[in-house]
Amino acid sequence: MLVKVISAAAAAASFGILFNVQGGNLILTGINGGLGYFVFALCTANNVESYIGMFFASAVMTIFAEIAARRRKVPATIFLAVALIPIVPGGRMFSFVLHLLEGSNQLAVADGIQTLLESGAIAIGIIVVSSFTQVFVRLKRRMGEIL
Repeated sequence: MLVKVISAAAAAASFGILFNVQGGNLILTGINGGLGYFVFALCTANNVESYIGMFFASAVMTIFAEIAARRRKVPATIFLAVALIPIVPGGRMFSFVLHLLEGSNQLAVADGIQTLLESGAIAIGIIVVSSFTQVFVRLKRRMGEIL
């Protein structure tokens, strides 16, 4: 599992180079990619459904991205968009299209549903954490104004 986590971190950092992420942000992007894959691998090792593992992985990655963005004073998207690449269900999407083209409709439907569940779980994990972060930041500002 350690090799896969390191590979995910390297893949995220490599895509960061393609996306022109600079310096220390590139390192943090790689760490975030490895962290997300670690959470996903931990969930699947404990027999958790893959889409639930993707939800937790994307939530943890979004938390990391929000914290790193505040510290580095850059948008959280820098740390999140590239770091999500190792957990995106691209292989399953390929299987879906392959089964569809081969005429294996039952397998195509199963892969399609699983792909939608996994990608939807990633999106929901990001939305939940980002929304909570925005509410927290606004409350913190208002409390500062009151005090």
